[in-house]
Amino acid sequence: MTNGKLYNTGHFIVTGCLFLGIVLTILVVSTGSLLYSVSLPIIIIGALVICTLFANPTINLVTVIIGFAVIASNEMGFQITEVIYAVYLFAVIGSWFLYQGISSQQILVDRTDLSLALFLLLLPFTLILTGLFQGDYRVAVSELVSLSMFLIYFPVKHVVAEHKYGPKFLLLTIVAMSALVALINVFEYASDLLGATQLWQIAGSRVPVNDCLLLVGSLMSLVLIIHARGPVMLLLSAGSLVLTFAGLIMTQARGSWLAFLLGAIILTLLVRRPEKVKILFTGSIVTVLILGVGLLLVGPFLNVIVEGISERFVSIASSITQDLSLINRFRETYAVFEKIIVNPLIGYGPGVSYLFYDIVHQTTHMDTFVHNGYIAMWYKYGLWGLGLVLIFWYSATKLGLRAFQSDITDLWTRLAGLAGSVPLIAVTISTLTQNPFFLKNYLFIIALAAGLAAGAGQRESR
Repeated sequence: MTNGKLYNTGHFIVTGCLFLGIVLTILVVSTGSLLYSVSLPIIIIGALVICTLFANPTINLVTVIIGFAVIASNEMGFQITEVIYAVYLFAVIGSWFLYQGISSQQILVDRTDLSLALFLLLLPFTLILTGLFQGDYRVAVSELVSLSMFLIYFPVKHVVAEHKYGPKFLLLTIVAMSALVALINVFEYASDLLGATQLWQIAGSRVPVNDCLLLVGSLMSLVLIIHARGPVMLLLSAGSLVLTFAGLIMTQARGSWLAFLLGAIILTLLVRRPEKVKILFTGSIVTVLILGVGLLLVGPFLNVIVEGISERFVSIASSITQDLSLINRFRETYAVFEKIIVNPLIGYGPGVSYLFYDIVHQTTHMDTFVHNGYIAMWYKYGLWGLGLVLIFWYSATKLGLRAFQSDITDLWTRLAGLAGSVPLIAVTISTLTQNPFFLKNYLFIIALAAGLAAGAGQRESR
């Protein structure tokens, strides 16, 4: 910032504060109510901030992505912060579609856009199936609201494809949001450790939320760090990788661990030899940093925590035959698949339950949630729904990889393509046991990754 700009900015702030001070004084004297007098300027300032944001769609989009960290905890019931954020999110998305319509700009450009748009347009009609098969409308509406998170894909893709600095802005924004979520998880993990009274509680302590956000954030941070140019970008991407990867470990979500491993392997195969060496070197440094920070924070309990995490990781191989929770999910999948065979094309609609014997609680159980994401989509929305989502997923991944492998496009477009497509490939393995089409966190981050990948692909094609 130049001296002139710095002076003008400071002059504007001082003048604004003086003006608000005069207004506040007049209001206190005239009304005699301090609460009313304070709240009115706050409302005015809030309105001005909102108007400023909606006048700058890119800044608005960045704000809504960063703000998602506030509601990423998946608390039970509807929280006031979730309601406020939902209103803001859909206002941002709605205003973007309205602007695109008014300016006659093309929204549906390729097969990726068409498949997702068709799927979302047909979703309201599936409520007819919910009624036909006696489903729960409250659950059905909740599922459709969650799936509406896919809408964020369209403005993200547009900014990446059209804005001059779109790939850089949005890639760094998504990584920053994931790092913020990781920081929140770290505080929750520390709180659990402080409340532990037995060693087994320390060994088994975990924060079982936001694993998909942290998985995608870790892979995107890894993409950034192996292509970082300059000490500032290297330091920021390294800090983000340490935070998000440590947060991912704390979730103890084995499916996400395997997904990260798959993503890291694919990333290693895609990049050149110098970047392959950098990945191995980065992995070693990050591991040492996490252990070093852990030693400083928890001291003698680090061995107990590492042992608990190691046992959890080693148990992956035997979990298929010994983990009752995982076996229960396989039984659940089999029970749902039996119903799919009867009606494979149109599905049963959202909110429709199924019956199976739960071996964990040893009781016959009715549920609407299916842990296998692919089977869940097939069961609820038929072959047409599953097919459209898989086409969208595959097309976005293909566009992102094409952008990364291009020799004519700029670095940040290539990075956006790689950072978007690798997580999409990685999540395919965790979707077998963790349904990403039901929880807002999963759907939101998948839509962001797909928007990055598809936007980079469209930008490269131009």
